[in-house]
Order: sequence, then C-alpha cells, then structure tokens
Amino acid sequence: MTKFMLHGGFARRDNELNRTFYEELVKDVPNHGNVLLVYFASRYEDVSETYEEMSKRIQEQSGDKEFRFTQASEEDFMKQLGDADAVYFHGGSTNKLLDVLRTYLGIEKQIAGKTVAGSSAGAYAIAKYGASHSEDRVREGLGLLPIRLACHYESEELPPAEGAMKVLKESFTEFELILLKDCDWKVFYSNDY
Repeated sequence: MTKFMLHGGFARRDNELNRTFYEELVKDVPNHGNVLLVYFASRYEDVSETYEEMSKRIQEQSGDKEFRFTQASEEDFMKQLGDADAVYFHGGSTNKLLDVLRTYLGIEKQIAGKTVAGSSAGAYAIAKYGASHSEDRVREGLGLLPIRLACHYESEELPPAEGAMKVLKESFTEFELILLKDCDWKVFYSNDY
C-alpha cells in the first residue's frame, strides 16, 4: 500500500503544521532508511541550501531514528526512487516538475509501497487534476492519486487563479475535490481508491 501525503504549500515555514507533516513523512521509514528529496520544480539552479534545511527539519521530527537523505538528480532519478523508503517532491513550478517527471516511465511501480509526499507543485504532480495559479485552467498531473486538488487555497500570498478554481470545481466531478490551505496537509492510501 502506497501512502500519499499532499501539502498545501509553504512547507519551509517553521510552524506546528509543517512539523507534524515531516513527522508523518518519516513515521514509516525504518531507522537508517533513505529519504529522497526532489527539487525538479525549483526555480533556482542551486538548491543545496534548501536541501540542507529540509534534511535538518525532517531529521528533527524523526524521534530517535537516523535517516540517509538523497537529493534527486534527473540522471539517476529512477534508481534513486527505487532505493528510497520515502520521497518528497518540493514545490516551485508545477509545469517544470511535470515536464521532467513525464520523461520517466514506470514511476507508479517505483513508488509502490512507499511514502510519497508533495508540497504545492509536488502535490499537483501527484494529483490527477490541479488548479493553475497563473491561468484560468486546470492542469493534468501524473494521476498517481485520482483526485482534483487546489493548493494554497484561500491564500493571501499565492491563491489559485479564480477561473481555475471555477473550472476545477465544475469539471471532472467523478474525482474527489481536495482543498488545502497554506501548510495544511492530508494523507491518502492507494487502497482508498
């Protein structure tokens, strides 16, 4: 059974919601397990500072377990994904992330039985459909989780486009609609769908 965790965005903020998100992310990872951090959505070339910060924050919520952290690379992604106990897709540009992820075949098999988390763009990539923040349209994700999703819902800083929300609420109604505010998160299991 695959465990999916969707986060509404701003996962780097230091607050209780994010601390519990990281705690849940590694709850099922064994001691000395491998956590893969994916920054393919980043708008920045150098993500080393973010990688170090997120590794530290996740480790702080691990209880007494120690983890190995790996920063995903496009060249070795499928092998890294296969070796990971948990994978976290960081936010940024959803289009950029999807462009990279769509080049790999068999992601579904590589994540089976793992914890797979995504924040904002990372969550949109996991979902079947998601709201755009810059256009009045719905974007199709990888569909690893058959839902409709809006991240940063009702956000003062980065809300979904109003027209995109209208389309998302009225279209593809056979899929559950999930609305996640900044820093909110929710867990789903593959056998639920």
